Amino acid sequence: MIAALPRMGHPGVLAGVLSLLFALAIPGGAVHAKDAVASKPRQARLPRGYAEIDGIAAVINKRIITLSQLARSQGRHSASQSLVPTDSERPRSVRAMMRLTLDSLVENALVVRAANEMNLTVSDQEIDQVLAQMRQKNLWDMPELRAAVRKLGYAHLAEYRDHVRTEKLRVKMLRVKLGSRLRVTEQEVKRILEAEYKSGTREDEVRSRHILFKVPPNASPFEVNQLRRKAWATYDLVMADPSNFAELAETHSDDLGTEVGGDLGYMRRWMLDPSFGSKLWSLRKNQVSKVIQTPFGFHIIKMIDRRWVNIAPKEKRILEQMVRARLTERQFVRLYRAWIAELKASSHIEIRI
Repeated sequence: MIAALPRMGHPGVLAGVLSLLFALAIPGGAVHAKDAVASKPRQARLPRGYAEIDGIAAVINKRIITLSQLARSQGRHSASQSLVPTDSERPRSVRAMMRLTLDSLVENALVVRAANEMNLTVSDQEIDQVLAQMRQKNLWDMPELRAAVRKLGYAHLAEYRDHVRTEKLRVKMLRVKLGSRLRVTEQEVKRILEAEYKSGTREDEVRSRHILFKVPPNASPFEVNQLRRKAWATYDLVMADPSNFAELAETHSDDLGTEVGGDLGYMRRWMLDPSFGSKLWSLRKNQVSKVIQTPFGFHIIKMIDRRWVNIAPKEKRILEQMVRARLTERQFVRLYRAWIAELKASSHIEIRI
């Protein structure tokens, strides 16, 4: 069996928030403020020396993103299960997915350009190490690795090596630019513990049901999109009669480990996948989420009940780590948005689609 190729892993607290990068697009697209009121797409001006032989999706300074590049990237973006936006519902239309992908490509291009200006590089040896780790983890030989690369939409291994180089370069730039600016103080953690958790002596548990559409590890972009459409079709059935959630979970969910009706029982937030827990904790009693995505697949969640429980002293450390991670994530999002806004303001960016 060929497993889906993972994105780059990032150890530490910063690693958790790096998975947000594809979810931080500014609504309305990556354009200057003066372009936001345009009634129709503007013709993109090509950089000097370029002739149009493919449709143009966007121009960023002297770089262009073609429609064919966007289409390929959209398939890979849909297949990715590790770069999942925390607390973000998934767009249901192909056009919305396309715009989300284009926004991420524009932001990635700006970050990579900034990295190049700082002379940051990624060596061939670093890429070789990543590929070797992937082969070792999945017990792949070289033909199996090439087959997995092709299934994700890369024409050949050299193209995937370019992707790895870009991803590692982007991560290096983010660590240089933002990593050193992340500062969560003990006072901030203490304030949250006092306000929300009775100084770390109690914690809320939430009972929920969910409907899971499991994405196999070897799923192609086409298969992922099929499951996404199936999830949204089921969401429509749920919203037609929310009281039938348990019954629909019985007939549609791929999670065989839950209780009757997709019942997950009472769970604490740190026990759950961050994307799932963040969305669940934002729901009111009996509220149903839209379709979200986690590394396990697509979910529809219903919040059933919330209660408070006392926690043992040894669990307080876990709670502190969870609070620190949440504060770090918020700070990273704020710093990232501000930095990307600066890059956009100083760049020539035109969106054509």
